Amino acid sequence: MTRIGFIYFDSIHIIHHFIGVAAALHKNPNIEVAIITYDGKHQYLNFLLKLLGISKNIVKQVPTYKYRKIIESIRQRNHPSSKYLFKKHEYSLLQYDILVFNDISHEYLHNKRIGQKPKFVLLMHGAGDGEYMIEKSFKKSISKFDLISTSGQKVTDFFKKMGNMPNTKLEVCGYQKFDLVKIENETIRDFFPNKKPIVLYNPHFKENLSSWHKYGRKILDFFYNNETYNLIFAPHINLLENKKPKKDNKIDEKFFTKDNILIDLGSVQSVNMSYTLASDVYLGDVSSQVYEFLLKPRPCLFINAHSVDWQNNKHYQNWKLGQVIPNIDNLNSLLQSRNNWQQNFFQKQKEAIAYTFHESKKSSATERVVKAIEKLC
Repeated sequence: MTRIGFIYFDSIHIIHHFIGVAAALHKNPNIEVAIITYDGKHQYLNFLLKLLGISKNIVKQVPTYKYRKIIESIRQRNHPSSKYLFKKHEYSLLQYDILVFNDISHEYLHNKRIGQKPKFVLLMHGAGDGEYMIEKSFKKSISKFDLISTSGQKVTDFFKKMGNMPNTKLEVCGYQKFDLVKIENETIRDFFPNKKPIVLYNPHFKENLSSWHKYGRKILDFFYNNETYNLIFAPHINLLENKKPKKDNKIDEKFFTKDNILIDLGSVQSVNMSYTLASDVYLGDVSSQVYEFLLKPRPCLFINAHSVDWQNNKHYQNWKLGQVIPNIDNLNSLLQSRNNWQQNFFQKQKEAIAYTFHESKKSSATERVVKAIEKLC
């Protein structure tokens, strides 16, 4: 019996990137699957397991240190630090045959494992172009995975150019999140009581990349005063998380009560593609969610809030798929003329999606990931 542990020490935006694979492997009689997570209610995790026909008994909750609970309560963190969870439970975690991650939090355990046990698997979440993710984060740690499943050829090419993978196997499997979203979102929801165009504002969570800190409130004001459009403000779930409370984390109550503005700072709908499927225009900066939005080609506006010289920068490829603006001074005219300038980007968007997300008529992304992991058993 092969024991496989899926590490879930993050927020709910990670769930779609592993739960379908965990459910499929659980149905293999030769594999014992556990979703290892922190203490909590985990309502959404349990909901999706039920949707997939899997008992919630595969969820194994592990507590953090008592003193850390006090610290994290004071800091108002949404979940405990993964660093201390790994430290407290390293012995039991290292007893698994395979551990599956969605990020590079594996470093601590890697230094503790003996030989190649447990084997480490990375199921990447997101499919963006950002340097912070592809190079800065992975450069030193990528070789410590035994298997990396990528969403498509784009990310695979990034990794191959980086090198440093003598023992790592890359598998182009696709974006398994899409498989679950198809089951979960059978119909597109109506978020507004009218048929006005919907603009999705989706800023990144890193301050040195995000448009939020410089233009976020100006954007909210624009739509507050302009009812020609509906606005969904659904930033990355980590943007306003209370790790280090700041003044600009607070949003004026008036925006929450405006009929043409929907603000979602971290609900289920902010991560299950409800908004990217329902919106007509994407407004943002460097979030990889733009690629989920572009499954159906539509107008995109990217705010260059930090005056980046982006044209020849490989980490800003998505900015070639829409209008890049230095500020929001001309936002109204750009929205009014979107059908005209979108014609210039339609084909580029289709090609970018094909390069970013691998698809096959023979099998789903989830099936391909499962097959790749089973080869390690």
